Amino acid sequence: MTDYSPELIPSCKETQLIRFQSKVEALVPPARRHSMRIINLALLVMCILSGLAGLAYLGFDPLVRSIVLKKLVLSNTSETFHIWEDPPISPHFKVYFFNLSNPEEVFSGKEKPHLVEIGPYTYKQKWLKQNVTWHSNGTISYKTRKIFTYSPEDSCAGCSDTSDNITTLNVPAITAYFMNRDASWYNPIVPALNWGLGLGYKPYLTRPVFEMMWGYDEPLFSMAQFLPNPPPFQKFGLFLQRNASEESQLGEYSMYTGEGDPYRLATIHSYNNKKEMGFWNESRCNKVHGSDGASFNPYIKKEDTLWFFNDQLCRALPLVYDRTVDQDGLPGLRFVPREDVFMSSKSYPQNACYERENSLVGDGIFDVTVCQFDAPIILSWPHFLGAEQRFSQAVTGLSPDKEKHGFWFDIQEVTGTTLSAKARFQINMMVPKLDIYTDLSKINSTMVVPILWMEEGIDELGPDLVGVLKQAVIDPQNWRHYILLVFLGLVITLMLLSVVALFRCILNRTKVERVREQVENMIHNQLQHENNSQLIQPMLGGLDSSDSSRCTTATHSRTSSEGVTPAYAVVNQAVNVNPAPSGLERPTSLLPTSVSTFKPANSSEGIV
Repeated sequence: MTDYSPELIPSCKETQLIRFQSKVEALVPPARRHSMRIINLALLVMCILSGLAGLAYLGFDPLVRSIVLKKLVLSNTSETFHIWEDPPISPHFKVYFFNLSNPEEVFSGKEKPHLVEIGPYTYKQKWLKQNVTWHSNGTISYKTRKIFTYSPEDSCAGCSDTSDNITTLNVPAITAYFMNRDASWYNPIVPALNWGLGLGYKPYLTRPVFEMMWGYDEPLFSMAQFLPNPPPFQKFGLFLQRNASEESQLGEYSMYTGEGDPYRLATIHSYNNKKEMGFWNESRCNKVHGSDGASFNPYIKKEDTLWFFNDQLCRALPLVYDRTVDQDGLPGLRFVPREDVFMSSKSYPQNACYERENSLVGDGIFDVTVCQFDAPIILSWPHFLGAEQRFSQAVTGLSPDKEKHGFWFDIQEVTGTTLSAKARFQINMMVPKLDIYTDLSKINSTMVVPILWMEEGIDELGPDLVGVLKQAVIDPQNWRHYILLVFLGLVITLMLLSVVALFRCILNRTKVERVREQVENMIHNQLQHENNSQLIQPMLGGLDSSDSSRCTTATHSRTSSEGVTPAYAVVNQAVNVNPAPSGLERPTSLLPTSVSTFKPANSSEGIV
């Protein structure tokens, strides 16, 4: 018997199917097979390129963010430090005075104040950083000196800060009255003030704009040297401290450079080495934090609350997102003061920490007497924008407008740079009704009279700084957009190639299956014909074809190996073996003896 298993030997039909399958596959034209190889290769290349483009698109933003943050960090050698130290911008400072047209009628109690707005008186600013010192805790301290230069072309027509006179409140005189409001009638300070102020001093005055802003000699301050807590200067000016020339008069800021934590860049660390101001009732209101307004921390989000700190305000103001803007092709976010900034504790209980004893309280105003040398100065938005009507109705000549009098910062959200700004405030003075002083005894009631409103800000950055910012903001966005377009193009091409490949595969598969069915039918008919021929002529020497011969031979070999007696063996056995005589029992088995052992039936020896 053969050592091969019959299951391993294919049948005739299987053998011919294999042979015909190779022939059927050969029916596909070589050009079509070549095109399929090209399509498959293109699919592979497109998949690789699409994957690389997708990875580049996903990793682009984190990579750009890391590069931008690294460049923004301030150091002695960084490009951003030189821009910060000497910014190529010219901030403006505009002042609108309220001319008091009826002062005598006001202080005689006959009329309420009639105000006429005059301005703007515009000044160009130059910021100089002085006493720059680096610290090991990732901060830098500095003093900013501001130089103001009058700009006639940006001021009101025909206006001159030296020749124009303004009639307004006499701030030093009213402050003296206010500081001694609790003095009794027998206190010697009362007649002294009445006598001193009576020598030409009135609760109002008329002076040139320049003197009102930058200072004039005030004899009353010399008299005040004999009083408790005298003022630290001999001149009076509404912006005397802003135009300080001596370093000792400048406040020292300390801010984070971004070293170790780039997201804290431009955040104020302390003011005059203090982290709290010490004017208000709670630590959270005294906290020194936020930005000085020149720039903010990078990568700002719309939901962030930014803080603007200014020593003249004695606090930090919260800013919230208002809308998206565009400045010289640079996208930005506009932040405005939160609606509760100048609201009373009655409307917003969290503002109770700003209300000191004897403070003037009301929605839309902010009493800063405690941090202005006890002068009864009240801050508000220009024209009492958003304030209670009782303040605006107490005077005439005001018309609040959100566009003209609003406060906002336009900030580039990636770099934190201030694109443009309009920081607007109104300086008012509380005039108390005091019966012990003649000049203030006839007014109808305590009133808040506006003196001026100011605007400090930036209109534009300039082409040089805009170009630098576009390299960090616009160019990466453009490259990111290009990568996205390439990725989409590759994906679309990949999808088209996949559709073409699928269509070609289906087409080839259909043709192959159709030919294969035809071949199987042919083989089945041929085999059936051969089987019928074998039944009719089993002993023919061969088949008509070589394939049939090999198939029959294979079938015969497999049948013999399985122990089945071939047909020709059965026939030969039937012919050569003699049948037993009748009446005699046929041997049940053949003995291994020679043929000579058997005797003929008619032998004389008989049958054993």
